[in-house]
Amino acid sequence: MPVATSPARPVAVQVRMGGRWIAGQELGRRTGAAGADEVLVSHHGHLVWVDQQSVRGS
Repeated sequence: MPVATSPARPVAVQVRMGGRWIAGQELGRRTGAAGADEVLVSHHGHLVWVDQQSVRGS
């Protein structure tokens, strides 16, 4: 999967998980297997790819 260029520094974002918005840092972007854009987010040292629609600027 192609990964888009990452921001020079992590960008503060909020991620919707389980009906709540939690704070995190955007580390990169890619187009997922199903064609959806995804964002690599770090939250307390945990890394997860999430759908771009679940991420908003902080």
